[in-house]
Amino acid sequence: MKRLALAILLVVACSGKGKPKKPAGGEVYAKKVVVTWGIQPKGSAAEVFLQTTDEVGKQVSHPIGTFDGECKVIKPAADMKAVSGVNCTAGSQGIELHAVFNAPQIVVLKLRVELGVTPDPMSREELTHVTVPSGAAIEAGD
Repeated sequence: MKRLALAILLVVACSGKGKPKKPAGGEVYAKKVVVTWGIQPKGSAAEVFLQTTDEVGKQVSHPIGTFDGECKVIKPAADMKAVSGVNCTAGSQGIELHAVFNAPQIVVLKLRVELGVTPDPMSREELTHVTVPSGAAIEAGD
């Protein structure tokens, strides 16, 4: 009888029921931060905010500044290494704001742009840093 009880206990213990399963095709992140932009037009300019939303839906808005021209959310060029961006244009000149993930922070950079001229990623200026939880997955929102 002891052997049977031991065998049943061994089968239950080795069945793997308590082991967490990893989703197919990716790492498991405990934290997630979605990066979006808030834009409030103010006459011929717009006030821009970086918004971060965590995995439980808590959103924090970080004011970036007021910029001339019409502002809209963009997907920055690949060589900018940015998660998301905003373009504010007045005439043939303007600025781009880039949200770049540099763990454990999102760095917001400003780039002066001119119509017809390819911008240089090295000419960007740091505006602000937003700290995110260590190990968090960062993604661009809509």
